[in-house]
Amino acid sequence: MELRSLFTRLATSALLTASVAANAAVITVDNTDAGFTSSGLNFSTYEPGYFGVNYMADTRNSVGDFGMWDPTGDSEWVAGIWKVEMLWTSGPTRANNAAVTVDSGSSTASLVINQLLNGTVWNDLGEYSFDLSGASVMIDDSNSTSGQNIIADAVRFTFVSANPAAPTDVPAPGTLLVLLGAAAAVFRLRRK
Repeated sequence: MELRSLFTRLATSALLTASVAANAAVITVDNTDAGFTSSGLNFSTYEPGYFGVNYMADTRNSVGDFGMWDPTGDSEWVAGIWKVEMLWTSGPTRANNAAVTVDSGSSTASLVINQLLNGTVWNDLGEYSFDLSGASVMIDDSNSTSGQNIIADAVRFTFVSANPAAPTDVPAPGTLLVLLGAAAAVFRLRRK
């Protein structure tokens, strides 16, 4: 009887681990979504390869333009480690030194990205430990050289793992489904 209980626990643990990894949340915030805000940017479809129906570009030689993506309004959002990727379109006037700030809710990371390179693909900006609220990614033209413009299209957040410091009352994406499946498996074993 104890051997069956041990196998049940091991199977449940393996199922939970595999299912959470397989059901990792992916949240994409586009420039037309409610989680996006901007100032000084204009809609464009001039260059192909954008996500959704368009992208946004700032007016060259202006100051203070920005785009900001906030994933916290999505029902899949939880505190934890998330991989962040950004997509922009290619073009000869792109900023080669666009300023990007990743705000985790409790700390910030500053990056400089070259939008002359790797247009129309998801560019990895790193993995960050985000809080439940206050998370965002912002691009601005504070570093941009005269005649260049920043592009704000889409940012993708992919759940990597729970943050050990995150509140324990917030389940990881897919957890409820896994727990229900594990409970059903245990029930079937006990019925036999």
